[in-house]
Amino acid sequence: MWDRTTRYGELASQLHEEICAGTFRPGDKLPSIRALCSRFKGSSATVTHALYLLEDAGLIAARPRSGFYVRERRTIAGLPQQSRREVVAQPSLPAQRALLRELDRLEVKDQPMLFAMIDPELYPVVALQRIMTAQARRNPSFFTLGDMCAQSPLAEQLARRGRLMGCNWRAEDITITPGGKFTHRALLRLLTKPGDTVAIASPASMRLLRDLDAMELKVLEIPAHPEHGLSTDTLDFVLKRERVTACVFSANFSHPTGGLMSDEAKRSTVELLAKHGVPLIEDDQNGELYFGKSRPLPFKAFDQTGQVHYITNLSDLVSPGMSMGFAVTNLHRQLDFMPEPAPLFQHTLAAFMASGLFEPHLRRLRQTLAGYAKAYRAAVQRHFPVEARSYAVLGGHWLWVELPRGFDSEALLRRTLPNGIAFAPGQLFCIDGSLNHCFRLNMGMPLDERIERNIAALGQLISEELAQLRIA
Repeated sequence: MWDRTTRYGELASQLHEEICAGTFRPGDKLPSIRALCSRFKGSSATVTHALYLLEDAGLIAARPRSGFYVRERRTIAGLPQQSRREVVAQPSLPAQRALLRELDRLEVKDQPMLFAMIDPELYPVVALQRIMTAQARRNPSFFTLGDMCAQSPLAEQLARRGRLMGCNWRAEDITITPGGKFTHRALLRLLTKPGDTVAIASPASMRLLRDLDAMELKVLEIPAHPEHGLSTDTLDFVLKRERVTACVFSANFSHPTGGLMSDEAKRSTVELLAKHGVPLIEDDQNGELYFGKSRPLPFKAFDQTGQVHYITNLSDLVSPGMSMGFAVTNLHRQLDFMPEPAPLFQHTLAAFMASGLFEPHLRRLRQTLAGYAKAYRAAVQRHFPVEARSYAVLGGHWLWVELPRGFDSEALLRRTLPNGIAFAPGQLFCIDGSLNHCFRLNMGMPLDERIERNIAALGQLISEELAQLRIA
């Protein structure tokens, strides 16, 4: 009845068979979404999609604030009634927070596979230092006048670069920001209020999950494939049935999986959201870290209505210490309350881009990260058991690893930590822990002998855990 090659299709088919076999009789209430997630080891987005398929087939009906019930048989053959299920508020994230606090106490230099960082040696520190010194000597007012200095030419440089991304924005359309994480919080505050529903891709960054929780926003997780990115079919399905106030998506090498959406999927997503009048906050901080021949287009390149609010981080490309990004949004006047980065930093980056050094630096950065990614994936394939699935890496610096459902990556972490080996378990990147059979490895550091040994040790422990799982 449904495509069983998809997880939600398989789950819907199983529930359908149980209803037909009498396991659930007419009038019976189905188990809660949380209970179904636990039983089928699936995410809330997958379970919700499966329930909607059953509802559309006329097999079950949703009752507000109660749950899903099996329909009486005389109504099953009829047309399904269009009833709307209330979105459940995002639960608190105490387990994820506790684990994150524990991992944050580790030394960054000792855990190259854990922290999402790029090798500091790859940043153009010497060139930036030389340019910054020249800027400071030429204009001492950077130290005395601060924000009252003349406006930097950085927006002009970014406007020219926008054409390479398929975007025709002007300098006056660009807002220089103190970084992506501050900007997406500000945009969420402008576009939503507590209790509203925000759709995000799953898995998602822990930072985003924490921000949504802190702002008392409800969350709808839309499944995202580690290679192909966001499921537009599921997004279409959800938008027809739920009231979504805003979305936060990344089209290019989204964290933590590194998935890349096709241009057709990006276009479909933008058109779909425009049709439903739902604004999109696009975080494109990894768009420049592509390994192919050309930069992938952002969602913003397909925006005809102004519904896409584009944000990105520049400092991750050149110098994390500069804490600088930019936004292109029709809400730019409302972002005036945000502090701007130091004028000396803005003028330095603008001069660096104008000098002709920026693009060669990016080419070297991409080429080096592509080499790192190739080496890490080869090491994983050498040392991990065949059940551990990793995906082709087309950009970014993360490797997403999936193991059979039922595998406990946090328990694996507990075994590896005493040996000085750490990674990011999948439960950090979802609401309900349904991705705990997955984990993320950082690939932003060179693969040396120590890291190779750690990957080999990790692979051995994974094999032991899988053997125990098969016995159980």
